[in-house]
Amino acid sequence: MAAHLEVTYQGQPSRFTLAAIDRKRLHGYTKRVALDADGRECATAHLTRDGRFLLSAGSTADLYLNNEGDSVPRNDLVPVGGDGRALGEPTPTTGRPQEAEGPVSVEELLDCVVVRAYAVTPESLAPALQSALARGGIFRVAHRPRKGTQPAVAFLLANGHGLFLLQAEPSGFEFVGPDQIAAEVDGWADDSDDEFDFDQPERWDA
Repeated sequence: MAAHLEVTYQGQPSRFTLAAIDRKRLHGYTKRVALDADGRECATAHLTRDGRFLLSAGSTADLYLNNEGDSVPRNDLVPVGGDGRALGEPTPTTGRPQEAEGPVSVEELLDCVVVRAYAVTPESLAPALQSALARGGIFRVAHRPRKGTQPAVAFLLANGHGLFLLQAEPSGFEFVGPDQIAAEVDGWADDSDDEFDFDQPERWDA
């Protein structure tokens, strides 16, 4: 089933079909296959610590345990914040028109890490949004395909190859430049008599 994105810009609605861009399909990939002495493909397995059991693929599973050691169904899990309070899970944006904010600066996009890219095919494209995208405009759109606590940050843009939606997360890093003042490390001392000072080759000529 194809995914869709509905946005509004200056009161005009647009609707797009999303297709996830697969790096393997674009560039191909290599796969390393282990063979035994007879040329047969080997399968990965895990040996238990006591050496009694060899666990092949499909013989293990993950589960969640509470403080009493009882298993907890995944549906009963509740996300919590750093203070231990339960966090609400925002609903998916699918099927609900989202406002296209912008155009935003390219720095806002560069401050994020792209986690997924979609090729966008317009089913209906508002003239105002089409014109802004053609001029190189970048728009921020809320996009959360499923329920969760992850930020719903996405950027809609266009280039010579078409329209694209970049789902992203804030990087949390601050960029530095040549004008950045170097931070001094407390307690650092230059010990010129360091026996492991490899910058003094004459010490090793004896």
